Amino acid sequence: MAEDVVTIQRTKLSLINASRSMSLMLDKLRSIDATEMANIRNIVKNIDVESDGIENEKALELIQEIRDVDVFNFDQDVAELIENIESSQATLDNYISAFKRLV
Repeated sequence: MAEDVVTIQRTKLSLINASRSMSLMLDKLRSIDATEMANIRNIVKNIDVESDGIENEKALELIQEIRDVDVFNFDQDVAELIENIESSQATLDNYISAFKRLV
């Protein structure tokens, strides 16, 4: 019985550490989302501005192709990743609570 309590405590602490790691990961992703996405949006704006001065048809076609394939539009993926981690963390928190009730 005492061995069960120790194992349960250890498992609970491991889950708490995993939850903390997820929190750190979320903070980093939110930081990337906020700062780096602003940088990427500026790059896209610069491409749009510069394309106004380009007369080369092939270059203009390539720029349009870049716009069409959404090379720079991956902010949704970051947001989705954040949501998935938050959901996983909420599930993990439920398990942590369940383990707390066991000891």
